[in-house]
Amino acid sequence: MTTRIALDGVGGQGVRVIAGVLGALLARMGKEVTVLFDYDSSVRGSMSDAFVIFDDRPIANPVVEEADIMLKLADKGHLRITGRKVITDLGLGRPGDEQIPFASLGSEHFGKELFGNMIALGRLLRLASIDFNEAAIRASLPQRFADENVAAIRFGYELTSEEIGRLARAAPPSRFQMNAAATSPSR
Repeated sequence: MTTRIALDGVGGQGVRVIAGVLGALLARMGKEVTVLFDYDSSVRGSMSDAFVIFDDRPIANPVVEEADIMLKLADKGHLRITGRKVITDLGLGRPGDEQIPFASLGSEHFGKELFGNMIALGRLLRLASIDFNEAAIRASLPQRFADENVAAIRFGYELTSEEIGRLARAAPPSRFQMNAAATSPSR
Protein backbone atom coordinates (compact mmCIF):
# COMPACT_ATOMS: atom_id res chain seq x y z
CA MET A 1 0.00 0.00 0.00
CA THR A 2 1.34 3.42 -0.95
CA THR A 3 2.11 5.77 1.94
CA ARG A 4 2.56 9.51 1.33
CA ILE A 5 4.33 11.70 3.88
CA ALA A 6 4.70 15.50 3.73
CA LEU A 7 7.08 17.49 5.93
CA ASP A 8 6.68 21.24 6.35
CA GLY A 9 9.22 23.44 8.11
CA VAL A 10 11.96 26.00 7.69
CA GLY A 11 15.65 25.79 6.88
CA GLY A 12 17.70 24.72 9.89
CA GLN A 13 15.05 22.42 11.40
CA GLY A 14 16.30 19.33 9.62
CA VAL A 15 13.35 18.74 7.28
CA ARG A 16 15.71 17.61 4.52
CA VAL A 17 17.64 15.42 6.98
CA ILE A 18 14.44 13.75 8.21
CA ALA A 19 13.28 13.05 4.63
CA GLY A 20 16.72 11.89 3.50
CA VAL A 21 17.18 9.51 6.42
CA LEU A 22 13.62 8.21 6.03
CA GLY A 23 14.15 7.62 2.30
CA ALA A 24 17.49 5.86 2.82
CA LEU A 25 16.02 3.72 5.59
CA LEU A 26 13.03 2.66 3.49
CA ALA A 27 15.30 1.81 0.53
CA ARG A 28 17.48 -0.33 2.84
CA MET A 29 14.30 -2.12 3.88
CA GLY A 30 13.56 -3.00 0.25
CA LYS A 31 10.79 -0.45 -0.34
CA GLU A 32 10.25 1.56 -3.49
CA VAL A 33 10.82 5.20 -2.45
CA THR A 34 10.65 8.71 -3.86
CA VAL A 35 11.93 11.73 -1.96
CA LEU A 36 11.29 15.25 -3.26
CA PHE A 37 12.39 18.57 -1.77
CA ASP A 38 11.08 22.11 -2.15
CA TYR A 39 13.10 24.77 -0.35
CA ASP A 40 14.58 28.25 -0.56
CA SER A 41 18.32 27.75 -0.67
CA SER A 42 19.17 31.36 0.11
CA VAL A 43 18.41 31.83 3.80
CA ARG A 44 18.29 29.76 6.96
CA GLY A 45 14.80 30.12 8.40
CA SER A 46 13.05 30.21 5.03
CA MET A 47 10.58 27.61 3.76
CA SER A 48 11.70 23.96 3.54
CA ASP A 49 9.32 21.16 2.54
CA ALA A 50 9.89 17.51 1.70
CA PHE A 51 7.76 14.68 0.38
CA VAL A 52 8.35 10.95 0.83
CA ILE A 53 6.32 8.24 -0.87
CA PHE A 54 6.95 4.54 -0.31
CA ASP A 55 5.39 1.27 -1.35
CA ASP A 56 6.29 -2.35 -2.03
CA ARG A 57 5.52 -1.78 -5.72
CA PRO A 58 6.91 0.83 -8.14
CA ILE A 59 5.58 4.34 -7.54
CA ALA A 60 3.66 5.66 -10.53
CA ASN A 61 3.33 9.30 -9.41
CA PRO A 62 5.95 10.91 -7.13
CA VAL A 63 3.80 13.96 -6.40
CA VAL A 64 2.04 14.24 -3.05
CA GLU A 65 -1.37 15.86 -3.43
CA GLU A 66 -2.80 14.56 -0.16
CA ALA A 67 -0.57 13.17 2.56
CA ASP A 68 -1.37 10.15 4.68
CA ILE A 69 0.88 11.70 7.34
CA MET A 70 1.89 15.34 7.53
CA LEU A 71 4.58 16.67 9.87
CA LYS A 72 4.44 20.42 10.45
CA LEU A 73 7.46 21.90 12.26
CA ALA A 74 6.94 25.59 11.44
CA ASP A 75 4.32 28.04 10.29
CA LYS A 76 6.32 29.52 7.37
CA GLY A 77 5.85 26.69 4.90
CA HIS A 78 3.60 27.06 1.90
CA LEU A 79 2.14 23.58 1.70
CA ARG A 80 -1.31 23.65 0.21
CA ILE A 81 -1.99 19.99 0.76
CA THR A 82 -3.81 18.29 3.57
CA GLY A 83 -2.88 15.34 5.72
CA ARG A 84 -5.11 12.60 7.05
CA LYS A 85 -2.93 12.40 10.18
CA VAL A 86 -1.23 15.67 11.13
CA ILE A 87 1.58 15.94 13.67
CA THR A 88 2.77 19.41 14.61
CA ASP A 89 5.24 21.08 16.87
CA LEU A 90 3.51 22.45 19.94
CA GLY A 91 1.51 25.58 19.17
CA LEU A 92 0.97 24.88 15.46
CA GLY A 93 -1.88 22.42 15.67
CA ARG A 94 -5.53 22.65 14.96
CA PRO A 95 -8.22 20.60 16.69
CA GLY A 96 -7.57 16.93 15.95
CA ASP A 97 -3.85 17.38 15.25
CA GLU A 98 -1.27 15.63 17.39
CA GLN A 99 0.95 18.28 18.99
CA ILE A 100 4.37 17.30 20.33
CA PRO A 101 6.92 19.76 21.80
CA PHE A 102 9.76 18.42 19.62
CA ALA A 103 12.31 21.18 20.25
CA SER A 104 11.90 21.24 24.03
CA LEU A 105 12.02 17.43 24.17
CA GLY A 106 15.23 17.44 22.14
CA SER A 107 16.77 19.97 24.51
CA GLU A 108 15.51 18.30 27.68
CA HIS A 109 16.40 14.70 26.81
CA PHE A 110 19.35 15.04 24.41
CA GLY A 111 20.89 18.45 25.18
CA LYS A 112 20.00 20.22 21.92
CA GLU A 113 16.73 21.39 20.38
CA LEU A 114 17.89 20.04 17.03
CA PHE A 115 17.42 16.45 18.25
CA GLY A 116 13.70 17.24 18.17
CA ASN A 117 13.81 16.48 14.45
CA MET A 118 14.96 12.92 15.18
CA ILE A 119 12.19 12.57 17.76
CA ALA A 120 9.81 13.63 14.96
CA LEU A 121 11.35 11.01 12.66
CA GLY A 122 10.74 8.34 15.29
CA ARG A 123 7.10 9.38 15.55
CA LEU A 124 6.78 9.26 11.75
CA LEU A 125 8.20 5.72 11.73
CA ARG A 126 5.60 4.62 14.29
CA LEU A 127 2.68 6.28 12.49
CA ALA A 128 3.76 4.84 9.12
CA SER A 129 3.99 1.34 10.67
CA ILE A 130 7.70 1.04 9.88
CA ASP A 131 9.55 -1.37 12.17
CA PHE A 132 12.29 0.07 14.35
CA ASN A 133 15.38 -1.55 12.84
CA GLU A 134 18.35 -0.05 14.66
CA ALA A 135 20.99 -1.39 12.25
CA ALA A 136 19.17 0.01 9.20
CA ILE A 137 18.49 3.31 10.99
CA ARG A 138 22.13 3.64 12.04
CA ALA A 139 23.29 2.91 8.47
CA SER A 140 20.91 5.59 7.15
CA LEU A 141 22.07 8.35 9.52
CA PRO A 142 24.99 10.74 9.19
CA GLN A 143 27.83 9.43 11.39
CA ARG A 144 28.00 12.60 13.49
CA PHE A 145 25.89 12.18 16.66
CA ALA A 146 24.74 8.72 15.48
CA ASP A 147 24.21 7.38 19.03
CA GLU A 148 22.21 10.44 20.11
CA ASN A 149 20.18 10.39 16.89
CA VAL A 150 19.29 6.71 17.30
CA ALA A 151 18.28 7.36 20.92
CA ALA A 152 16.12 10.34 19.88
CA ILE A 153 14.48 8.32 17.09
CA ARG A 154 13.75 5.52 19.56
CA PHE A 155 12.30 8.08 22.00
CA GLY A 156 9.90 9.39 19.33
CA TYR A 157 9.05 5.87 18.16
CA GLU A 158 8.10 4.76 21.66
CA LEU A 159 5.88 7.75 22.51
CA THR A 160 2.31 6.79 23.35
CA SER A 161 -0.76 8.96 22.85
CA GLU A 162 -1.06 9.35 26.63
CA GLU A 163 2.57 10.47 26.94
CA ILE A 164 2.15 12.93 24.07
CA GLY A 165 -0.84 14.53 25.79
CA ARG A 166 1.03 14.75 29.08
CA LEU A 167 4.17 16.18 27.45
CA ALA A 168 2.16 18.80 25.55
CA ARG A 169 0.39 19.93 28.74
CA ALA A 170 3.65 20.07 30.73
CA ALA A 171 5.78 21.78 28.07
CA PRO A 172 6.67 25.46 28.29
CA PRO A 173 4.92 27.67 25.70
CA SER A 174 6.34 27.09 22.25
CA ARG A 175 7.78 29.90 20.16
CA PHE A 176 4.61 29.64 18.04
CA GLN A 177 2.36 30.14 21.07
CA MET A 178 4.51 33.04 22.28
CA ASN A 179 4.40 34.66 18.82
CA ALA A 180 0.61 34.33 18.73
CA ALA A 181 0.32 35.89 22.20
CA ALA A 182 2.62 38.77 21.24
CA THR A 183 0.69 39.58 18.08
CA SER A 184 -2.85 39.12 19.38
CA PRO A 185 -4.97 42.25 19.84
CA SER A 186 -4.82 43.52 23.41
CA ARG A 187 -7.99 43.91 25.41
